[in-house]
Amino acid sequence: MLELVSDLATQQPPLLPPLPIRRPLLLIGHGTKDEAGRQTFIDFAQAYEALDPVRPVIPCFLELTTPTILDGVERCLAAGHTEVSAVPLLLFAARHNKFDVTNELDRARRLHPEITFNYGRHFGITPPILDLWRDRLAQLDTPEHNPQGIPREDTVLLFVGRGSSDPDANSDVCKLARIVWEGSGYRTVEVCFIGITHPRLEEGFERARLYQPKRIIVLPYFMFTGVLVQKIFRIAAEQQAQFPNAEVTCLPEMGVHPQLLRVLRDREIETQTGQVNMNCELCKFRLAALNGAEPGHHHHGHDHGHHHDHGHGHDHPAPDPYAEPQAYHDRIWQVP
Repeated sequence: MLELVSDLATQQPPLLPPLPIRRPLLLIGHGTKDEAGRQTFIDFAQAYEALDPVRPVIPCFLELTTPTILDGVERCLAAGHTEVSAVPLLLFAARHNKFDVTNELDRARRLHPEITFNYGRHFGITPPILDLWRDRLAQLDTPEHNPQGIPREDTVLLFVGRGSSDPDANSDVCKLARIVWEGSGYRTVEVCFIGITHPRLEEGFERARLYQPKRIIVLPYFMFTGVLVQKIFRIAAEQQAQFPNAEVTCLPEMGVHPQLLRVLRDREIETQTGQVNMNCELCKFRLAALNGAEPGHHHHGHDHGHHHDHGHGHDHPAPDPYAEPQAYHDRIWQVP
């Protein structure tokens, strides 16, 4: 992994537009067993609040660590707040965003009916994030990070997503990778995933080497470090040792970056102005509803009616849904 200029300690803090309403923000992360990843999320929430401390920013997690979403809600109530903005710090709209987070908010509301949530949208594909990655890639052209002077036309970009059981989210990873690559001058871009779906990272490297590049740049599309990001770095190091003819350069995750803070401000303002819009055209839950299935109430305001308590443990290893590829593809468009 390269140490690139990427955090608030080395960049100017962003100038953020003012908030229309001074309403508490419940900032919801996925959660990780990696303590460094958990702390980075907490640092991100604190950095965001410090830019505009007119209202509290309360970090919490969907799973794997604490504080939980219910912990965050009860902290708001203890401070006397009964109306809250809730924004999921998630890159794409997959099941966690569409169901799991909203189910936890529904559960909190059943326990505390006096509270009102204004639910925001995921980060999605947005210009500040594109600028972030273009700046990172430009740094790799400097002599410090490219001492051999390998040109972009001899370089393959390997774009690594987390992976989801939701085709809509996986397709957004491919779309974003294409936008980052378009006009960049790199030989090509290959998209792969570190979990849930395929192609996996090892296959991504295999595809990248078909172009016989002198350099492979691994771009892990994650906000913060964690178990999966460390796995990407480990596999990249193994690939470099096994196939030394192509230099492997692994970018770091986004981290506490001014561009992410800008996007979060946009999402928070949307919850306050009633302008939360989601692209549901290819959402499998919407398509099922249109075809007469009953996946639950599918709408993206804060009042989700589909209840599924996310209370099971996570100590057991997750089964590989791609162990039987045809079965995986047969059910990927199914809904709960």
